[in-house]
Amino acid sequence: MSRENPGHVPLALGSCELDLARGLLLCDGKPVALRSKAFDLLTYLSRNVGRVATKSELMSAVWPDVFVTEDSLTQAVRELRKALQDESQTIIRTVAKRGYVFSPPDAPKQVRSGQPSVAVLRFSNDGAPEDTPLVDGFAEDIVNALARFGTVVVLARNSGFAFVSDSASDWRAVGDSLGATYLVRGRATTRADGMRVTVSLITASTGGVLWSETFSASGGQIFDMQEEIARRVVNRLVARLDDAGLKQASPKPPESLAAYELLLRGLARLRGYGDDDNQAARGLFQAAVEKDPTYALAHSYIALADLIIGGYAEASPALLGSVIDRAVCAVTLAPEEPRCHRVLAQAFLSARQFEAAEHHLQRALDLNPYDADTIAQMGFLLSMRGRPLEALAALDSAIRINPIHPDWYHYDRAIALYSAGDYKAALVSMSKVPPKTPWRLTRLAGCHAQLGDLKEAQRIMAEVKRMAPDYSPLEFAQTGIAFEHASDVEHLVAGVAKALAAYEQQP
Repeated sequence: MSRENPGHVPLALGSCELDLARGLLLCDGKPVALRSKAFDLLTYLSRNVGRVATKSELMSAVWPDVFVTEDSLTQAVRELRKALQDESQTIIRTVAKRGYVFSPPDAPKQVRSGQPSVAVLRFSNDGAPEDTPLVDGFAEDIVNALARFGTVVVLARNSGFAFVSDSASDWRAVGDSLGATYLVRGRATTRADGMRVTVSLITASTGGVLWSETFSASGGQIFDMQEEIARRVVNRLVARLDDAGLKQASPKPPESLAAYELLLRGLARLRGYGDDDNQAARGLFQAAVEKDPTYALAHSYIALADLIIGGYAEASPALLGSVIDRAVCAVTLAPEEPRCHRVLAQAFLSARQFEAAEHHLQRALDLNPYDADTIAQMGFLLSMRGRPLEALAALDSAIRINPIHPDWYHYDRAIALYSAGDYKAALVSMSKVPPKTPWRLTRLAGCHAQLGDLKEAQRIMAEVKRMAPDYSPLEFAQTGIAFEHASDVEHLVAGVAKALAAYEQQP
């Protein structure tokens, strides 16, 4: 499973939670029975947060092939409000004679600093559906280009991409939910000879457009266009920029546009949870390198894919050696690209070369101080080095920058909390990691055992044994996590051993 995987983040709705990945509405952790059309309506509303969805739009979306009256819509809204305990109608608000506005009450609101904060929303794809990974990747590269400016706080991709550029009109609500003072929205069309992009910079508090422009580029000019868009966005927010510093920080684009497209399609697969996603992603990255042997990011992501497939710290010494060699090659090709340093740090950490891992993570942060994923991975490394309180501070900082974050943030936070002895909080964080895998269940069982809840630890360990009879929870605890100090390994082993003992003592 990829640690870059954003997954589908459950949406908090008061005491309830909408989990689209599993197709469930949960209240107090228990599934709520909803008619299929009511759930379809909730799903549609959740994807259109903060804007007025008209009645005709909702009826067309939820009952596309059936003629229904407004009574059907009204009944479905009534059912949702009852399920969400929304008697005050604050989650689903009625807009007289028009429709409804969906306003999640617990959307994360961030305290804004004196620096401007920018969220790049997911660009609308005006072209063929299969070009969506290219459009997403183009917008993500604008996020990375913006983040090179130390004067601008840039929210992480996962947060901004929770909102599509054309899906909302209440920009203030979007800005509040993300903690962003400014929003970048765009539309893109890929063509045989390049790409056409329209970008707007919006003040979130007023919805006013500060700047809007249309760009067209072909071939290698596309990379110049990304830098130009980033430059113009920042120029509107900051009076003076060090253009020389920007030029120095700008990465060298791949010689082949085809290689870039292969990289973007590979990243889309790497972030999936399918059984063959990581292998497929590796194949695309390899194809990118064959198109452009000097493409540093493609080399980095081959190394990351190999690391994921090999099981991180559980990978063989030979595999770890080859992963490190390739990641070092990528850093040599592009020493100013922070993502290359981040991947190399992951490889060094898996090989338990802690000083080298911290050096390259710090280098990645020096190059891009507002990359939430790198900050979160620094938190993971600090946990591995026996500094869980510092790790929690780093992870909390990453969550502030990236409130709509990948699921692996929860896993890394659970490790830090367990190491700090806060088993109850660790259990909560671990419970938010959706896939039922042996390693996740093992950690859950260890938390329950440390809390003295041996019956639940026993039940979970029995599920582990049913799921993977050949899997050894104790071996995982002893070797599967790259702790620097034996005391941290022993602490994890103690919890897992208690859970196993409870399982083995059952009649």
